[in-house]
Amino acid sequence: MSVTFPSRRPSKSEGGTKKDNKMRLWFTVVAVLIVGAALWASGWARKTAPATPDSSDAVKAASNNYKVRYEDAHVRLVEVVVRPGETERMHTDRYALVVASDAVAPAKLKDTGSPNAGHGPAPQGADFPFCETLGPQDLHAITNSDTFPLHYYRIEFKRIDGDAYKTNWQTWYRWMLDPLKPVKDVQPPADTKPFSQEFPFPIAYDSYIAAPNNHYMRYQDAHVRFLEVTFRAGERENLHGHPYASVFAHDMGGGGGAAAQPAATADGPLAEAGFHRKPDGTPMRTSAGDIKLDPNSPLNGQGGGQGPAPAGMQWPTCNTMLPQAPHKAYNGNPYPTHFYRIEFKRIDGERIKTHWKQWYPWMAHSQ
Repeated sequence: MSVTFPSRRPSKSEGGTKKDNKMRLWFTVVAVLIVGAALWASGWARKTAPATPDSSDAVKAASNNYKVRYEDAHVRLVEVVVRPGETERMHTDRYALVVASDAVAPAKLKDTGSPNAGHGPAPQGADFPFCETLGPQDLHAITNSDTFPLHYYRIEFKRIDGDAYKTNWQTWYRWMLDPLKPVKDVQPPADTKPFSQEFPFPIAYDSYIAAPNNHYMRYQDAHVRFLEVTFRAGERENLHGHPYASVFAHDMGGGGGAAAQPAATADGPLAEAGFHRKPDGTPMRTSAGDIKLDPNSPLNGQGGGQGPAPAGMQWPTCNTMLPQAPHKAYNGNPYPTHFYRIEFKRIDGERIKTHWKQWYPWMAHSQ
């Protein structure tokens, strides 16, 4: 549509009459209204600010469904729920993340899949927990048409440390340079009762209690707990275990502990907790890698599930693990090991279909 607007009113000497002028004004007003309507319909007149990464981020745009349980400069733990009959508000997922789930997903879901996801199965012999890795995602919204909620957790990485961790860890994690607490290995009385059938050891071995230099409790509720884990170059952990099934989230390279070294090249068994370093600060070599309280236990990390990074990415990765018997790992790398683990005090599994209102009363209403 093309409209010519007069720059000034024509005079009588230019052939304009009063009637003519009224007609021209009427046509001009009509034309302006038509143009305005056309622009409004096409969106040009609605100068709505485009969604920014902040405003479309799931925890802001769909805050009824995404609850931040812990956050720092590196990661955030987000609890996710999509209630029965609910459709989320449109949102983006800003960060690469690890999904940790201990519950069956509703069958009647729409817009949940990501073709680039990496899938980590549950530990061998178990149905849960399982994990997935995802890259950032554009605008989308999940619809749940089932009779129970979709419920899971996300460990979101605001920054992927990757290989840069090896040279930047002292800047990013200055607390890792703090002196170690003087902690001795736990020695529970012989008659101490096992904590559970799944963890047939005294609860005194629980990681954040028995090895506090390496396991930092960042969040805990009745269902899960979230730990940040590190053991430094040349450090042997205190003897400890993990009483619950877990999902690990990684965004950096390097193995968890040094592999056993041939006796001829090792500096010794290095079994004591604490630092084992040479005068130049490099880790000593040990003939004893991850020392196990019971080498024959079926809970020494066997059968865990491995989840690769999303397609086209190197990180994050994830893995799943059953409860772990007491052990004490050693880090023979010249930099600290660092990862996160979310532990499930209770596996919801299929029972979420009938128990979700009891376990999560806050889900029954919008917030």
